[in-house]
Amino acid sequence: MESIKGRLLLTSLASYSSVMKYLIRSHSGNLPMELLIPILEDAAQLTFSPGGERVDKDFYSTAVSLCRVSRLFRRIILPKMLHTVFLRGHGVKKFANALLMQKAYAEKESDLFFDYTSAIQRMWISNYRISLSAGLSELKLNMTILHPVILAVPVLALDAGHFQLLAQTVEDAWTSHEDLNIDHEYCPFPGKIQNLAVMSSSGSWAPFDYDQKKKTPIFLASIPHLTCLPDLEVTSDVFRDISRSLRSPESSLHSWMEQIRWAEMTSLQTFSVVYPHLGPPFSMRSYIDPTKGLDLHVERLNVSAPLYRQNPRSFPWGTPPFSVTNPGEKNIRTNGLSFEVTRKQAHFCRLFFSWETAWACGLTDDEGYKED
Repeated sequence: MESIKGRLLLTSLASYSSVMKYLIRSHSGNLPMELLIPILEDAAQLTFSPGGERVDKDFYSTAVSLCRVSRLFRRIILPKMLHTVFLRGHGVKKFANALLMQKAYAEKESDLFFDYTSAIQRMWISNYRISLSAGLSELKLNMTILHPVILAVPVLALDAGHFQLLAQTVEDAWTSHEDLNIDHEYCPFPGKIQNLAVMSSSGSWAPFDYDQKKKTPIFLASIPHLTCLPDLEVTSDVFRDISRSLRSPESSLHSWMEQIRWAEMTSLQTFSVVYPHLGPPFSMRSYIDPTKGLDLHVERLNVSAPLYRQNPRSFPWGTPPFSVTNPGEKNIRTNGLSFEVTRKQAHFCRLFFSWETAWACGLTDDEGYKED
């Protein structure tokens, strides 16, 4: 068994055609199911390298090809393939179409039906401008189709544009739901998001820049952990000084944190910001060179939301200089403020950087800070 699995795992994507032929033959009866299932699961399991520069847009191709072999293969592979879902640009429309297809399968009671919601554990949605290229009305429709699945994902990352649209579609759907609740019975909001990461743009955190007349999106009230993925092109200098413990995060985070409706986000436990750990030694030349970049640890700054909510003006930020937080360590700086640095590294570049690979590897949430 181990030798068969080893051959499969060591086969590159470019040579998967031979593996496909082997698996197709084995499906005819040459390989026992107890061997076939783990091999297929290993082939379908998406793996991400922290040192990778970008998540390959074709990393689903092998799993999709295996799904086409037979319905049995499809049933085995889909849960692994859907564990982490990336929707970038036109991917939003494609995924909405896939959900509509599953709905049709369910109505026909077809054995091709598969419940995506139960399988997806992490979802990344970005490239809003490309998503918008087909028109705002179509994108709204697609997000309306997606939002029940999105709200059931434990770990979610969104760019500013998709966040705003999700907030609108969820609010509209929930308002309609309440209007239909003629008995006015209490219905808890069905969201299951545990960690929401929002990508900043050009140094701002636009999603929370609300008009005072607007309500906070209802799904935010149920989220316990909120994370900002900053734009490194404009914030690297700030976070370099914070990482070196030379600057208090108070002034840097104030403009972001004042946009959050703390009183209405009743379930929020932590507000976090992640950034590269830019402690010495550090080559700025490599960091700003898009052809090079650097492998760096990820540092996470955590603010206790309940404590900050009590009185933002008296929150204990502390006074620099502080002790530096080293890789693999957690530093509780004050009551309510802590820093922690991952043991693993991700590939960073100040210009044209995307957090998707670090996020996929769990380096921006709790997964990246667990003991090995």
